[in-house]
Amino acid sequence: MKTKIVKGVAGIDWNEASSLLELVGLGARDPEQLQRAFGRSKAVFIYDGDQMIGVGRAVTDGEYYATIFDVGVRPEYQGKGIGRKIMESLMEGFEGFWFVHLTSTPGNEPFYKRFGFRLQKTAMTVMNLPDYPEDEAVKLVE
Repeated sequence: MKTKIVKGVAGIDWNEASSLLELVGLGARDPEQLQRAFGRSKAVFIYDGDQMIGVGRAVTDGEYYATIFDVGVRPEYQGKGIGRKIMESLMEGFEGFWFVHLTSTPGNEPFYKRFGFRLQKTAMTVMNLPDYPEDEAVKLVE
């Protein structure tokens, strides 16, 4: 497998990106909205040939804070270092920041701990996701 890392949003097929995020359980996304969101972010895409196999993005103030979003790897490529490549690329330049934040999908916390992330007791979120049961968020912290 010869992978290619693409940084930035030039030439991205947003329907493919949307499908990948939905496939990995990060929710259905409108391709046009996804393009705008990634366009305002530090974006990373990983390809195997012409197929998008991984994606991730970060938003930052450039000094103190960064938040990582939408890290996803096609299931058949998981466990092969693709997620690590995405995270390493996203974390570049964040050395010395006070906080780098992300929200993990349940069960993936051990992966993110390898990059120095720790569970928090004080993080809070307003969730406006359609069809997301409110008590589901509470279960994650109890």
